[in-house]
Amino acid sequence: MNADTVAALGRLRGPDRRAALEWNYRRFNHARFRASDPVAFVWSFHDPADREIAAWTAAALAYGRVASIQAALRGVDRRWEGQPAAFLAQASLQEQRNALAGFVYRWTRAPHLLGHLRGWHILRTTHDLPARFARDAAPGPGGYRRALAGMVRDLREAVEDDPGHLLPNPAGPSACKRPAMWLRWMVRRDEIDPGPWADRLDPAKLWVPLDTHLFRIAKRLRLTRRRTPDGEAARRVTAAFARLCPEDPVRYDFAITRLGMGTPDSSP
Repeated sequence: MNADTVAALGRLRGPDRRAALEWNYRRFNHARFRASDPVAFVWSFHDPADREIAAWTAAALAYGRVASIQAALRGVDRRWEGQPAAFLAQASLQEQRNALAGFVYRWTRAPHLLGHLRGWHILRTTHDLPARFARDAAPGPGGYRRALAGMVRDLREAVEDDPGHLLPNPAGPSACKRPAMWLRWMVRRDEIDPGPWADRLDPAKLWVPLDTHLFRIAKRLRLTRRRTPDGEAARRVTAAFARLCPEDPVRYDFAITRLGMGTPDSSP
């Protein structure tokens, strides 16, 4: 972490802090920095249906070291032969199980991943998910968390294989970092977030994908006094960012987490 930059941010308030965060956003929120994040996998697809499935998959496996996450995603891509939408729509259940057989990423096993993918496909083909999120959202920052809770419940009921830890319960105490990141990718549109649902949903209702790295920065910025990066900490950090940028409280998430990460300055 760039301690000097974070310390300087921590001393600022109000418009001065927003101006500093905007400067940091302009510094890091560029396509050349995608390589440091699982979102790079999403951008590797061009068909909208493929890209949505890639986002669902990449967010689910976004735990651990970036290099390990990327290796796991490349492995999944080989198994569905670079065609995620066709794999889910055209392959039989047995063919899908055969393709994913033996997949392991840390504590994720093939049945978890298959349940996660098939659940997405079932819901996406039987519901207008953006309309459902708009309908079921609570007001204010983080409002899509309530909508996601209903989606998770229905998804778990729809599939044969249990997605397990890949699909945390948004109604529980967890920060739900990975689902929050997935929604950020889906709802925001800039050089980092592809935003396939950006024309239909409101970024003001997203919540911060809080992990231990962002939590440490948030503590130094005095955005929360929580001792653990739980759901309440995510709510408080989101509320603090919403006071600075109410129309887009997760705007600064990607850029601020680049501080001190040794992000490669690579081409997209």
